[in-house]
Amino acid sequence: MDDELLEALEEAWDSESGFLGKLRSGRFDPDAGEAYVALLSTVPPIGDTVDSRLVQLIWFAPTLIEWQTERATKSAAEVKKLERIGDLVREVLIARLGLP
Repeated sequence: MDDELLEALEEAWDSESGFLGKLRSGRFDPDAGEAYVALLSTVPPIGDTVDSRLVQLIWFAPTLIEWQTERATKSAAEVKKLERIGDLVREVLIARLGLP
């Protein structure tokens, strides 16, 4: 992957100027968000840099768990159990992929 692109993606996590860094600090910057979307559109297809099937199989799992919690659980106890599993999935992915 292009060094300039990696640098720009890393800058998106900067707490002072980056969209994701600001968001992490509780500050929403719509213009920076639009710029981040434009930056993401310049990322080459994942298959050109890593195994795209691996990414497809793991990156969406935490979001799917979150989205399906209400639909797939029948009690507050099940909600807690599924939320715990979702947290553990995120923790494992962070351990394997790291945080920016």
